[in-house]
Amino acid sequence: MEFKQDTIGDIIESEKQMILHGAECYGDYFINASEFNNLLQQFIKSVDPDRFIFAMFLAQIRKHHLLAHFSAVRLHHIQAMMNLRQVLEAGSCAAYAIANPDQKGFADIDENGIIDATQELTKKRYKWLEENFKKGSDAIKNMKTSINSSTAHSNIVYAHNNFRFDGDQGKFVTPFFDIEDDYLVKTDLWQIGNIAMGLMDLFYGVNKELGVIKFIDDFVPRLKALETENHRLKAEMMSTDRFKNAQKLASK
Repeated sequence: MEFKQDTIGDIIESEKQMILHGAECYGDYFINASEFNNLLQQFIKSVDPDRFIFAMFLAQIRKHHLLAHFSAVRLHHIQAMMNLRQVLEAGSCAAYAIANPDQKGFADIDENGIIDATQELTKKRYKWLEENFKKGSDAIKNMKTSINSSTAHSNIVYAHNNFRFDGDQGKFVTPFFDIEDDYLVKTDLWQIGNIAMGLMDLFYGVNKELGVIKFIDDFVPRLKALETENHRLKAEMMSTDRFKNAQKLASK
């Protein structure tokens, strides 16, 4: 499917069509990511009022997760990853806030009422998460490290996504949309679903002994069903020659 991008109007219409035809273009990968986002929007029935900071960060998670989903199918890989970094950072804050609702754990406020979200407090939250929920902590850390080492900063590898040389016309081609790579988009969609799965599972675990969050009645079976599909898609991607060749190169 070809999408026009010569004018602002073209871009707006093309991005709309990319999202509407996401399932047609990317099949089960788009569907799994969409269903994970749908569950992310619905999985909580209620939150105790004194855990409002958790709810604040959950709002950020929901927003940036949907933006990442949209960005992936609109062929903006870097934007998708930057949004996922926001999801991961907000996710660690949200998990901490379930068990530690005091606002002092998130920011210092000086005598002028200016809020300062210090790095010291960020480190304290990550340390708590690592000490109490290591599996979830490691998953967040590993995914953040992967994003930070690749798409978080401009580099020549990803500059190729928006650049070609047209030898016939003797000119550079610099499209607004990434030059489509079906495998890469599907990988992004898989990761978008996988991150939602990990965070919801983490929140469920942190809340287990506290009971400050009420989950919807069918949360666990819905999460498990989506998890099974996500694992199937991962296995499918890992069975491709492209993945196997990349693994061989990485092991050299």
